[in-house]
Amino acid sequence: MSKSTPRFVVNVQCAVVRDGRYLMIVRGDGVGHAPGVLAFPGGRTETGDGPSEVLEETGVVVSRNLQYVRSSTFVIAGLGHVVDVLFLAEYESGEPTITDTLEVADILWMTADEILRHPKTPPWLKVSVEQVESVRRR
Repeated sequence: MSKSTPRFVVNVQCAVVRDGRYLMIVRGDGVGHAPGVLAFPGGRTETGDGPSEVLEETGVVVSRNLQYVRSSTFVIAGLGHVVDVLFLAEYESGEPTITDTLEVADILWMTADEILRHPKTPPWLKVSVEQVESVRRR
């Protein structure tokens, strides 16, 4: 990475909701950032990605009507600046399936309360869940 040209990676997460429960993953041991923690499905994006990120990671199809929740930035050593964008979408179809055990160790449907109380929930996910719940209440 050149010192004169900052590198930005765009990461998109999707809070998929079905019957009041969110589709959550436990990040696999093969991911570079935060393995073993709960997360919304998603990942680094390429042009044209969107709801297909959820399908790729979990086998679940979501509505194309995404609701923007928030954006944030952080830095990962060796990768650079990350722009993280969180969307909310309704579940459409499909059975959750782990397609790559290095990326996803488990898939769960959880209520907001269950996520907030879970021991594998990192602080940043708690903030995201509260923001998603606020958008859902609107």
